[in-house]
Amino acid sequence: MYDLIIAGAGPAGSAAARAAAMMGLKTLILEKDAFPRYKPCGGALSDRAVSQLGFPLPKVLCERTITGARIHFRDRVLERHKGSRLTTLVTRSCFDQFLLQKAEDSGAIHVTAKVLDYRETDDCVFVSTKNGIYRARFLVISSGCQDRLKNKIRGQAAKESMGVCMVTEVEEDDRIIEERLNGSLDIYFGVAEMGYGWIFPHRGYYSVGIGGLASRQMHARKMMMEFLKANGFPLNQMLHGHLIPQGGRGEMVARGRVLLTGDSAGFVDAFSGEGIYYALRSGQIAAQVIGGVPASKVAETYQSRCKKEIGDELGYALQLSKMMHSHPEIFLRILASQDEVLDRYLEIATAKGSYKGFVRWLVPRLPISILRSFMDIFQSKGL
Repeated sequence: MYDLIIAGAGPAGSAAARAAAMMGLKTLILEKDAFPRYKPCGGALSDRAVSQLGFPLPKVLCERTITGARIHFRDRVLERHKGSRLTTLVTRSCFDQFLLQKAEDSGAIHVTAKVLDYRETDDCVFVSTKNGIYRARFLVISSGCQDRLKNKIRGQAAKESMGVCMVTEVEEDDRIIEERLNGSLDIYFGVAEMGYGWIFPHRGYYSVGIGGLASRQMHARKMMMEFLKANGFPLNQMLHGHLIPQGGRGEMVARGRVLLTGDSAGFVDAFSGEGIYYALRSGQIAAQVIGGVPASKVAETYQSRCKKEIGDELGYALQLSKMMHSHPEIFLRILASQDEVLDRYLEIATAKGSYKGFVRWLVPRLPISILRSFMDIFQSKGL
């Protein structure tokens, strides 16, 4: 009998496992893939995410230090540099392997096995794999938004609540990468509906991708090829597609002895697409609750803490995303004319600001036409 079993060894699962093991809980991680494994992702690790690790990030994992952003919309280009680190770029296969090793070093047990299903009883959860059945007091599901395990808690996600991304890695000489981007993230609005395209500078390669609302991206592969061509990249790239949730919709993330974390819980920033910070934080909260409150209060306490620490913030990000993508020209004009707008937004990545604070600061500066619809949305959501 384990205290908790964790399905999935991504950032959420490894963070939960490490936190639980350090509390003395008998912890088992079940992960379907052998690590290190490929993970399609831009690999931008915000300082806010790094602050949740509880240990220094090894220099060997830090491929680029990003100090600014270059934003494109049609023929307009806006660039800002903060003069300090905004984010660090990592290769996800290496980063995720490192987090899993940290969890194991703390005492968590790791088995390569896919969780097929689970059955909950009054006093434990039976977890089925091809290797056999495992038993624990609690189950933490951290296996991503495409795994059906989460559906018993959240139900099948509507297409309107999901994003879709296409991503590839384009090899390039480091000198050319530095000349092209010079410590910036390249962001392109207008290439994907309710989303954006990106070019991120890594060590020896660019991460290039597009992402947007799944219900609006009927020809994602074609759009990705056009994006590669427009930016001078070869078209013979291996493309990887995946779904990501758009967080902030207030869905259920716990029931009985089962808790959802990270992408499984829908904890992804709808505006930027960032999920690592929320994965790490939700994994830690899950472990703290399981180890710190009576069994009968675990689901209720976890749901409440996630809403307070994660859900409300993601709600503001979701509404900001809707407004920005509904009126991109007006928002880009505001960004171009008021330096402080982008500066304040960039503070969110450095943990110096929040979406709630940014939105409340931004609202009085919006044109009245946007402000009316903006306030209607927020009043309907109770934000």
